[in-house]
Amino acid sequence: MILNTVRGKIISHSVLILVIMMLATLYTGLTTFNLADSVSVLFSNNLILKDLRESLAQTDANLTGYLTSKSSDALRDYIRNSTHLSEISRKLNRDIRNDESLLLQRDLARVVEYYLTETEACVAAKRGRDVQTYSATYDESRQTVDLIRYLAEQTERVFISDSLTAFSGFRSGIPATVATNAILVIAASLFSFMLMIQYSYTLTEPITVLANAARAVGRGEYDAKLPPPGRADEVGVMATAFSTMRENVRKAFDELKSKTEVEKNLMEERLVVLDMEHRLKDAELMALQSQINPHFLYNTLSAGMGIAWSEKADKTSKFLEDLAAFIRYSLKPTFRTVRVAEEIECARRYISLIQARFGERYRFSIEVEDETLEVQTPALLLQPLIENAITHGLGKKEEGGDVRITVRATANETILSVSDDGEGMSPGEIARVLGEDPQEEAATKRGIGLMNVKRRVILSTNGEGNIEIESAPKGGTIVSIHLPGKG
Repeated sequence: MILNTVRGKIISHSVLILVIMMLATLYTGLTTFNLADSVSVLFSNNLILKDLRESLAQTDANLTGYLTSKSSDALRDYIRNSTHLSEISRKLNRDIRNDESLLLQRDLARVVEYYLTETEACVAAKRGRDVQTYSATYDESRQTVDLIRYLAEQTERVFISDSLTAFSGFRSGIPATVATNAILVIAASLFSFMLMIQYSYTLTEPITVLANAARAVGRGEYDAKLPPPGRADEVGVMATAFSTMRENVRKAFDELKSKTEVEKNLMEERLVVLDMEHRLKDAELMALQSQINPHFLYNTLSAGMGIAWSEKADKTSKFLEDLAAFIRYSLKPTFRTVRVAEEIECARRYISLIQARFGERYRFSIEVEDETLEVQTPALLLQPLIENAITHGLGKKEEGGDVRITVRATANETILSVSDDGEGMSPGEIARVLGEDPQEEAATKRGIGLMNVKRRVILSTNGEGNIEIESAPKGGTIVSIHLPGKG
C-alpha cells in the first residue's frame, strides 16, 4: 500500500499538518480581510472626493490659463485634467436611491457634467474668438465650480459621519477577533510542531544513516554502516542500490584515466565559453537599439498634434510620413549593416522631424561624397549624434545654431562626421562621454548615447573602427566615426 512507503507517510502527515494550518490561516485571513475591506470601503469615497476636488482645481486653473494666454500647453493640460475629472465623476452614484449620500453623489455627478459642458463651450468660443460668449460662459462656469465645491463638502460631511459610525462598530469587535485568531494560530502551530517532530524522527533516521554512509564514500571510506536490511520502503531500496553503487565506485576509481578526462572537460568548457561570448556579442548589438531616447518619440508626436491643429493636411501628412519611416528604420535589427545612402536618408527624415518641431531654430547641411554612398555601415549611427548636437551642443542657445553632417572617404577609411557651433566640451567631458575616464565612465545621457555608438562601431568592425571628438569650450563640437575601408 502507498501508506507503507516513505512517500505515502510524508504525504499523509503533510496533508494533516497542512489542513490544520490551512484552517487556522483561512479563518484568520477571512476575519482580517473582512475588517480591512470594511475600513477600505468606508474611506474610499473620501479619496474619490479628494481626487475630484484636486482635478477640479487643476481643470479650472488650466481653463483660466488658456483663456488669458491662449497657450497650447494650457489647452493640452485642460484637456488632460478635464478628461480625468470626467472619469472621476463616472465613479459617483448615478441612480436614484433612498440614501442621502447616494443622492448627493448623483447631484454632484450631474453638476460636474454640466460644468464640463460649460468649459467645452467656453473653449470653443475662445477658439472662435467669440469674446462675448466665452466671457459669459466662463462666468457661469465659475458659479458652477462653487456649486461643485459646496456639494463635495456636503457629500464628504455625510461620508465622514457614516464612516465614524460604522468604524465604531468595527473597532469594538477587533479585540475579540484578534484574541480568537491568536489562540487558534498558536494552538494549530503547537499541534503541527509536535506532529512534525514525531514524524521527522520516524522518517529521517534511516535516511540520516544513509547520508552518513554517502559522506564516508566522499572521504574515500567504503565500510560505513548502512540502514538494516529487510525494509520494504524506498529507504531499503536506496540502501541496497547504494551498497551496489559503492562497490562499483570503488572499482571505477581504479580504472579512471584522469588526464584524458580532465583535458576533455577543459576543451568542452572552452567551447561553451566561446559560444557564450559569441551570443553575448550578438545580444549586446541587439540591446543597443533600445537606447534611443524615448523622449524624442514623445516630443515629435506632440509636435505632430500641434501641426494637426494648426494646418489642414499636407504638412501633417509629411510629418507623419517622416516619423513612420524613421521608426520603421530604427526598429530593424541594429546588428545589420546598411548603405551610407540609407543612413543619410534616415538622417534626413530625422532632420525633417526636428525642423517640424523647432522651425528654423536649427539649420542643417549635409555633404556626402558620391563614392561613399554604397559603403556599408552599422545602422543608426548618425541619429544619436545629431540628437546630441541639438540637445547638448545647441540646446542652451536661444538663437539656435548650425549642424553639419558630412561623409567623406580617405585612402583607408570612410569618415562620418556631425559638427555643431554650440557650447563645446572640455577634455574631461570628452573623456567621460567616451568612457575613457575611469572615475566617471559614461556618467551622462550624452555619454550613454556616444558610448553606445562607439561600442556598436567597435563590435561591428572587430575593433578596427572608432569615434573621435574634437571640441573646446564655446568652440563647437565635431564627432567623427571612422569606419575601415571605403566605397
